[in-house]
Amino acid sequence: MSEEESKEEKKVDIKTLVNIIPPASALKGNKSPPKEKRIKIRKRTDVDQGFGIVSSKLAKELGITDNLEISVKGKRLKLKAIIQEGVPELEVWANPQDLVTLGIEDNSTITVRASK
Repeated sequence: MSEEESKEEKKVDIKTLVNIIPPASALKGNKSPPKEKRIKIRKRTDVDQGFGIVSSKLAKELGITDNLEISVKGKRLKLKAIIQEGVPELEVWANPQDLVTLGIEDNSTITVRASK
């Protein structure tokens, strides 16, 4: 009987072992915010040339303060950012003449990021 009792004493409770292992979310850590995002661009004649209008939520998410950069197929265009509330979150509004230089049509998918 003493052998059986000693075996039972040596067994460790599984719950105590599992408590030592951290959850997967703790191992993953905090993610940094995205540096760029793929969105739609809309042509607006009321926007001045060299400017782009972005939503305040998108600007905050990407860290856009003064300038933004639009890129399509390896071509890049830097614009002054105007941050407004009424703009849809997944859109940037720009002047049609600016977009002709990149060969972009209305409602095209582009990559936008904060410009340095």
